Amino acid sequence: MSVIPAGVGWTALLTAYGRAQEALEAEPRFADACAADFVAAVAGARPAGGDPLPRLGPARDDGSSVLWESFRFCFTQRTLFYDRHVLRAVAAGCRQVVVLGAGLDCRAFRLGLPADVTVFEVDRAAVLDFKHEVLAKNGRVPTCRRVALAADVTGGLSGPLAAAGLDPAKPVLWVVEGLLMYFTADVADRVLTEVTSLSAPGSLIVSEYFVRSWENEDVGYDALDEQEKAAWHLLVGAFEYGPMDHKPGDWLASHHWTPDEVTTVAEEAREEGRAIPDVFGRPGANDLWLFTGTRVAD
Repeated sequence: MSVIPAGVGWTALLTAYGRAQEALEAEPRFADACAADFVAAVAGARPAGGDPLPRLGPARDDGSSVLWESFRFCFTQRTLFYDRHVLRAVAAGCRQVVVLGAGLDCRAFRLGLPADVTVFEVDRAAVLDFKHEVLAKNGRVPTCRRVALAADVTGGLSGPLAAAGLDPAKPVLWVVEGLLMYFTADVADRVLTEVTSLSAPGSLIVSEYFVRSWENEDVGYDALDEQEKAAWHLLVGAFEYGPMDHKPGDWLASHHWTPDEVTTVAEEAREEGRAIPDVFGRPGANDLWLFTGTRVAD
């Protein structure tokens, strides 16, 4: 059995669990066969056909956890947003995609991206090693060129990406999923400044961060079981909330990006007619900004 790296690697596994659950729905909104591979690698076994996924920490495939169903809603709803914008950018001619803090993202495998697209997956070596082991064991093959790049997202991307073949003279799509909320505002600014320096006009970015900070009252903390409380503390304790004090359009504009689409997970679900968990749907609830931007000339 493989061991998932600690910290953000654990949240990557929870995202994969939510995506694996989506595949079990009668009418799944997206397919991610790799997600179940990661769950099986950590659980030690793959469930038989029709059986629920094994419980992993707060993740449970039986609908019994309000906390987990709220997490799952967020993970799956944002997946649809990112998928849509990756496919749109590639259809428009972008041939370089950089996934920062890639975790267990498998868009290079599951979106049918053409062979002339290069997806650079940037994360810590431990996460990428785990990912490689699981994908190789299950015979997963990307449809495009995939470059796994062990690098510190906050410690200088220019050198590693150049060495890996990124051409900053050509447009790039930057996918920054589930990452900015782990940075302070200063670090988030520094990362976007470097991303901007590597982005030719016409480059695109798709990302997210929370509307406000989380409080225990948001999730009915007293009613959580011990594993749920532990998971909640793990997540909230890691959040620095990034550029939360600014709306996405203002933050992007301050770094020479034109905001394109700015929405939230709740708004996306509302437009689809999807049920929204109380954690995100009741009056005064927190939400997750989802946004895109286009690089403009300085």
